[in-house]
Amino acid sequence: MSKRIIKNERIKAIIHDIAQDFRFSQETGEYALLFYKVDAQGVVKGAEIDQMVTYLTTGLDELRDNMKWRREFLNDNPQIDEIRMLENLGVIEEEYIELLKFLA
Repeated sequence: MSKRIIKNERIKAIIHDIAQDFRFSQETGEYALLFYKVDAQGVVKGAEIDQMVTYLTTGLDELRDNMKWRREFLNDNPQIDEIRMLENLGVIEEEYIELLKFLA
């Protein structure tokens, strides 16, 4: 069973950020519980690694294919600053890529 002990502060911060996003939305699904656990324990192992990779890969695909969603979201939320939203999506993309490299 492979295991990754998370010592790198940047990786810890990325996992914490993802867990916080789940906490903010009050999610308790499979992926949310996984990120809560890894955030608390600082270790990811075995099948959890595969689950994280699946979540991150799917998330990256969705980020890259979300033009329709972005338009609808901005139309429904005119108070949102498009530039800021795009910057936030760019940060999420960078974090997902960094975490995928760590898990590889």
